[in-house]
Amino acid sequence: MHMLMMTVLGFIVLAVLWGGARFINARAGRTVVNGARLFLPVWAAVSFYNGYIGVTRAGYSVQAELLVHLVVFGLPAAVAVWLIWRGR
Repeated sequence: MHMLMMTVLGFIVLAVLWGGARFINARAGRTVVNGARLFLPVWAAVSFYNGYIGVTRAGYSVQAELLVHLVVFGLPAAVAVWLIWRGR
């Protein structure tokens, strides 16, 4: 359940950053910021911290957390990469 919540949170953060960047760019009249590119390092830090907590406090193995990290980071990051690629 936690993995699902974190993955959904990733999509929400992506939507907020992407939508906020579109708003800023529309107001500026040019491309100032790309929300999907901003999302990738932010979400990488959040998901790695989530894995760190899973290993150090929840008692999961590193191998188990790496598989969870693949989903929690990978799915929203794949959508972000698609948005970056689509925007070119």
